[in-house]
Amino acid sequence: MNYKAKFFLFISIFLALFFTLRFKAGAFYQLALNDIAGIPWLFSTIGLIFSILSGFLIQHLWDKWERIQKIVLEELHILEHILMFTSPSPSLQTQTKRIIHTYIQHTIDHEWRKEIHLLEANPPMLELKRLHDIFLSSDHTKDFSHNNGVFTKLINSLSYARQRRILLTTRRMPSIIRKAFVLSASLVIGLSLLVAIENILLDLIFTLAIGSLVFAIYLIIDDMDNILSPGEWHVSSKLYREFLNKIG
Repeated sequence: MNYKAKFFLFISIFLALFFTLRFKAGAFYQLALNDIAGIPWLFSTIGLIFSILSGFLIQHLWDKWERIQKIVLEELHILEHILMFTSPSPSLQTQTKRIIHTYIQHTIDHEWRKEIHLLEANPPMLELKRLHDIFLSSDHTKDFSHNNGVFTKLINSLSYARQRRILLTTRRMPSIIRKAFVLSASLVIGLSLLVAIENILLDLIFTLAIGSLVFAIYLIIDDMDNILSPGEWHVSSKLYREFLNKIG
């Protein structure tokens, strides 16, 4: 279900609850009007807790999204340098290009999912490590011995970048924090219906505004937490596919 469908469904349910409380629970609503001095103060306290929690989560998840984007670029940059290091030998470069192509295709097909384990083996990564041994033992590298350490570092950096990418893309918000956030959002939305205003039009406008805003924040945080699912903060495999087209 997309954002618009979720939002319209929420508005429909919220309006149904609003008018039910307004017209079917008259005694309860009148009680809220009589205690108008206390309820808004208590409601604002819960709203403050929600705002602090949601602000913290948005900042944290935004930082995580930015880090994943940088790691993907770093990983592709390392692959490009590995290919460059094998350029003195056409046969070695052809082999390297084949392995890199397989590495990226494996990443797209098998690692761009939520259930992958951090230490799950990547067969093309093992091929790259074997290529590293071939590179160091080949004849053409004798004239570039000062670069051997750099090539070794590139292979190690690629492995480390891959592990960081998997860690960040598979890590979700801790269950207790998610439950606390959902609880606070539900309380703000639910209790907003109990903050009574005698004028029904003003009551509808302010109550609907509060509920809609809180639900919109919930949708944003839920989207940012599901980093691999299509959405505004979706980290896709597009850059990997573009890199495949680039190297041919």
